[in-house]
Amino acid sequence: MTEVAHAASDTADPRPRYNPATLRDFTAAVFAHYGVAEDDARRGAAVLIEADLSGIESHGIAHLPWHPGYAPGLKRGIVNPRPEIKVLRDSPVAASWDGDGGVGVIVGPKAMDACIEKARTTGMAMVTVANGRHFGAAGYYALEATKHDMVGMAMCNVPPIAVAGGSLERVYGTNPIAFGAPVQDDHPFLLDMATTAVAGGKLEIAMRQGKPIPAGWAVDANGEDTDDPAILRKGGALLPLGSRMETSSYKGSGLGLMVDVLTGVLSGAGSGLFLDRATLTQGYWFAALRIDAFRDVGDFKAEMKRMVDHIRATKPEPGREAVLTPGDPEYTQRAIREEHGIPLDRETIDQLTELGEEVGSAFPDPAQTP
Repeated sequence: MTEVAHAASDTADPRPRYNPATLRDFTAAVFAHYGVAEDDARRGAAVLIEADLSGIESHGIAHLPWHPGYAPGLKRGIVNPRPEIKVLRDSPVAASWDGDGGVGVIVGPKAMDACIEKARTTGMAMVTVANGRHFGAAGYYALEATKHDMVGMAMCNVPPIAVAGGSLERVYGTNPIAFGAPVQDDHPFLLDMATTAVAGGKLEIAMRQGKPIPAGWAVDANGEDTDDPAILRKGGALLPLGSRMETSSYKGSGLGLMVDVLTGVLSGAGSGLFLDRATLTQGYWFAALRIDAFRDVGDFKAEMKRMVDHIRATKPEPGREAVLTPGDPEYTQRAIREEHGIPLDRETIDQLTELGEEVGSAFPDPAQTP
């Protein structure tokens, strides 16, 4: 019933829809135009379009034409199309890399691959990356581990755009946490969350669509609630997860700072407070845990299935059809968008069309129009 409800709302979306494969091809062509190797270009394109397929439009192809971690950064030279990744420290269970300023959605997957390979031998592993760039949706990396009967985690730090609980000044970024685990006969459990009240990309979407933002997402420079989606450009800030001290915002900012320690301080990238905004430097942290190092894989997956099914069967609050578990919304969106296409905002379409003209690769026509 829940999936049907999601399908009805998504297929009624009035925006033009695009074939995922053609969007991947276009994105890869843009990367290749700026000197990215062919295999890397296709992997990076896949990361972005996976976000759109999952309904995470704040981290998908919309970033390609304007976000400095993508085409503009490659054009300006602050993102390296062919990085020489350096292994700074290495052991059977851990590694520390320097990403050489490479495209984040290319360096990140390579680091997660290395983490998974280490975990195959040792049972668990962690890899950090310094000198990275925007790495897309953190959930992509956690899901990679679940394909190998592992639990996966991924985090990154971001220059400060959020206040701490009780503060009026920016002290940390959205600093996302992703956690994935396989489930028997079901899609993986996937928690992919910002440690701020909302991801910054949600404000970008609201700006593109000309909509106000809800109270509790962000504040102006005086700490007052605002509905202005452009507030970050006007001296405002995001609120932590929990929004206000009375509703436990200190927990959200505490989690965000924990991410900063693992991805920034531990990796050597540095705390988000001191990241180089001119080059958009970020740090990453990845982990993979081989389930059979702890218990039988089948038993683990069966218990996960028992858990998620029980939660879905609990009584929902008034106005909601069902209770969802982490990963349910993304799985539902993926099924819909693989069949009907990925919807894009008009502003994004215009930007991508202009980018296509610039690089000599025409942006594709929609597969479906309203």
